[in-house]
Amino acid sequence: MSDWLRYLLLILAGFIAGIVNTMAGGGSFLTLPALMYIYGLDPRLANGTNRIAILFSSAAASATFQKHGHLDRKLAVRLTLPTMLGVPFGALLAIYLPAQTFKPVFGAIFILMAILLLLNPKRLTAIQAPEHEASNLKVFPVFFLIGVYVGFIQAGMGILLLIGMSLLSTGDLLQSNAIKNLIGFLVTLAATLVFVIYGLVDWLPGILMAVGNVFGGFVGANLAIKKGNQLIFWFVITVMIVTGVNLLFF
Repeated sequence: MSDWLRYLLLILAGFIAGIVNTMAGGGSFLTLPALMYIYGLDPRLANGTNRIAILFSSAAASATFQKHGHLDRKLAVRLTLPTMLGVPFGALLAIYLPAQTFKPVFGAIFILMAILLLLNPKRLTAIQAPEHEASNLKVFPVFFLIGVYVGFIQAGMGILLLIGMSLLSTGDLLQSNAIKNLIGFLVTLAATLVFVIYGLVDWLPGILMAVGNVFGGFVGANLAIKKGNQLIFWFVITVMIVTGVNLLFF
């Protein structure tokens, strides 16, 4: 395969993943194999390099949501803090432990949560007054553990953030998606710095994939704004099931 074809395939994979990540999460299950099998990176280097693309797409999506007035910055900051605290721990785990150690557990969790949400869709879609004052005893440990996961493997981050926000019962998936993308940008930045320090980022494929991710982030954000909660809900459920199966069996 020629270098130019590899570059084009990385950009295409980044574009599709940018849409998936913005609408739900799990785009890394496309970009990680692309980095490993198209560009030939080893899994740890691919894991670090993948953060570059996600950083750009989440920034593009966050800017789009902010522009259209869908971003609750106060709630985003509150949820970002515990998530950020967990990221360095997860990133260090990724550096020293193989991903296979935890993948089956996370896969089972994704499939179980998809089933629970199908049985009770209102957990994500019922419009209620947001519980901004929900106890930190409930919010902090949940988002800290999400941060550990994000630092460790990243893939499926958006889904876990949406599930975590369902604890606040906002019912507004559009707003949750906006917050999810801002948190995604900030925590990915933290994790990326760890991988850069340890020399686990290959900049050329990372930037090429980021080009596609940015355009995908814009497209995904605009689709979410135009189509609303129902499209996001079914997108999330589909990606959760695919993600769970991928983690369990591949």
